[in-house]
Amino acid sequence: MSYYIGIDGGGTKTDFILCNEAGKILAGRRYGSASHKQIGVRGVVELLRGGIRGLLEEAGIADAVKTSGDAPFYGCFGMPMYGEFPEYDRQIEADIKRELAFYHIRVVNDAQAGWAGSLGMQPGINVVAGTGSIGFGVNEEGKTAKAGGWSEFFSDEGSCNWIGRRTVEYFAKEADERLPKGALYYLVRAHLQLTRDMEIIEKIEEEYAPSRDKMASLQLILKEAALAGDVAASYLYEEAAEELSLIVGGVYRQLFDERTCLVSCSGGLFLAGDCILVPFQKKLAEYPVTLIPPRLDPARGALLLASSFGDGKLTAEILEKTENRIKSEVKICI
Repeated sequence: MSYYIGIDGGGTKTDFILCNEAGKILAGRRYGSASHKQIGVRGVVELLRGGIRGLLEEAGIADAVKTSGDAPFYGCFGMPMYGEFPEYDRQIEADIKRELAFYHIRVVNDAQAGWAGSLGMQPGINVVAGTGSIGFGVNEEGKTAKAGGWSEFFSDEGSCNWIGRRTVEYFAKEADERLPKGALYYLVRAHLQLTRDMEIIEKIEEEYAPSRDKMASLQLILKEAALAGDVAASYLYEEAAEELSLIVGGVYRQLFDERTCLVSCSGGLFLAGDCILVPFQKKLAEYPVTLIPPRLDPARGALLLASSFGDGKLTAEILEKTENRIKSEVKICI
């Protein structure tokens, strides 16, 4: 019996999942950041070590692995920023190979894990709009390409973090009447418990700006404002849709050369439903693509990649037949 470890790393949370070749989910855990910018190279390796140990203990196979070691393990770590800092990549991969060799862990960019899950390892493009944004695709020849996701300071367009900042911008415009006051203005005031409009400066700079996650959470206000008929809020979703379609277009032009392809989307922004999906589908109409819902989450995408790097026994079809879902089975760990 083969075992597969899928690790979906992120800047704020990291999901670990363990399954066997029958697709049965044996354990799932959630930890904090997997970014070497935040926790350092050693921190990343220790995160993997602790996460894997936690999976084995939860599955009740830790002792068996120690004593027998016969069952093959294959792992894949979707690492944030992989490929952007080659020196750190080499250090992390070398440490993983030296210290966790038994688990045969391959490192890829986290966007690749998102593609593998959302499209079940099939050719196409996955665009992620969560805290950040990025597009990743693979064509029929196996060529890969990315677009977007350069930096939170000058990229991540269309992401929840980007929309959170724009929400604050539009609040300011409605507050000083550059734009008509609408639901967005009143909802921001209520959510941030402002007694004066100017209080938003201190609130944002001290509480929200230091945290990408917290800034990204403001897009929930935007959804409420858009549903209440705020014109500026609806326009912001159209802007986000335009930016995300540009990301898809960037990957498409690198890989598909006027051929048709599938596009899948994932990430917290798309939980806004029709607010973002309707304008996004309209923007995608200029490309010969078909938008489909994601088949599997990024952690399961990492499982599929782990299998593809190993014995190839695990498939998307096998995983789709399992009734478990990582949202219900994952344990939050400190």
